[in-house]
Amino acid sequence: MSKKSSKVSESAMAIYHKARLSPNDILNIDSEWLIEPLTRVDTFRSGLDKNALESFKEVSGLDYISLADALGISAKTLQRKDVYDSAQSEKLYELAQLYAIGINYFGLEGFRRWMDRPLFSIGNRKPLSLIDVSEGIDLLKSEIMRLQHGIAI
Repeated sequence: MSKKSSKVSESAMAIYHKARLSPNDILNIDSEWLIEPLTRVDTFRSGLDKNALESFKEVSGLDYISLADALGISAKTLQRKDVYDSAQSEKLYELAQLYAIGINYFGLEGFRRWMDRPLFSIGNRKPLSLIDVSEGIDLLKSEIMRLQHGIAI
């Protein structure tokens, strides 16, 4: 009987094996850029580039359609742009924060599965259905924090 193996790219696995994953790791961004809040503001105003999106896409396992829905743009525009506007950049960073928290708690594949199964605590919705709204991302971060602290719902 052969074992099933999931395919994850080498760079995603390299990210996963770090001690504590950060949003900057997921976006493949120099950490100096996003340490200070005012630097983050300037970075988001300048826009995150396609490399940050591609790095997030690889780690998250999301396709362009799902990412476009989450960022509020069309999949074609998402693929065509080289630099994203401030709202899209800020949202991409929020998603990277969520994924960093989730991967640090569940592991890469465990978090991907958690994001794709209905949860009683959020009205039997899939967490992925909430990532298009900042409040949904905050709700998911809170759910993970509750789990980290052993608070049953």
